[in-house]
Amino acid sequence: MQALFVLLLLPFLSNLKGIPLTELPAYVNRGAACFLNVGGGNLNDCPGAPLLPLLFITMNMAFNISVLNLVKMSTALVASLTATLAVPLSIYVLSLPLPYMPGGTSLSTSFLVGAAVLVLGLLLYNLPQNSADQVKTE
Repeated sequence: MQALFVLLLLPFLSNLKGIPLTELPAYVNRGAACFLNVGGGNLNDCPGAPLLPLLFITMNMAFNISVLNLVKMSTALVASLTATLAVPLSIYVLSLPLPYMPGGTSLSTSFLVGAAVLVLGLLLYNLPQNSADQVKTE
């Protein structure tokens, strides 16, 4: 279903990125040639292909499978909170200077404050709490 909507919105989305609709087929062909490391074009502009896209797909599948296992072993709320925590962690990791990614970037203070509030909220939610029965007996 997601692929269908992406295909339907492709003309609009390509215009947002500055790619005219008439150049879209050539752009897709160059991307496929880069991914497959074939074609007569300049493949020096495609470092890491096809390793990086396949690594992304593999890691995405592993993350989704681990979240499904977490739902099976615990509650949907815990899995949702874990997936929520994964977003700022992945943004932080991708801001570091990594191979095949230029230089890295600095994160804004609003992002850091938001991530700190999120992590603090997750920690407070998961702290063990005394039940009402234990409080009455003491």
